[in-house]
Amino acid sequence: MSKPRSSDPSGEMKALTRRRIRLVWEMALLGGHLEDDDARLVQAMREHPEYADLWGRLDELSDEQIERDGTNPILHVHIHQLIENQIAGGEPKEVGQTVEELMRRGLSRHEAVHRVGAVVSGEIWRILKDKRPFDGQGVARQLRRLVEKMGTPRRYAKRR
Repeated sequence: MSKPRSSDPSGEMKALTRRRIRLVWEMALLGGHLEDDDARLVQAMREHPEYADLWGRLDELSDEQIERDGTNPILHVHIHQLIENQIAGGEPKEVGQTVEELMRRGLSRHEAVHRVGAVVSGEIWRILKDKRPFDGQGVARQLRRLVEKMGTPRRYAKRR
């Protein structure tokens, strides 16, 4: 006998995603071997100790219990993972180049990933809102502007 179909597929997907993240986190805590994507996800989770109390119980919590100061920690670490996956895969090349250039200009890798992630998540939001395709050229322009706003790299800045 097959299971009846859920009337809320997005709720079902959310529950599965939360369970998967919890299981990946538990595997990491046990010292299990994690492959590329999962290893990058766990690294992003570890870089956010302010959310550490959530990871082991995501599938038990409501949206309201998970949200922190207007931020969805699940989405936040997935954006980190997305940027790290793009860097590791070399595509789009502008992502890795921008992170490296922001670091040369004085940001930590973590903050550089945040800044690039803000550009990428903004594009994802516009795709969903406007129901339009990905604008790779537009994202590349935004990443260039991000670097330009940082000013001169530290190693070239005049000492005062």
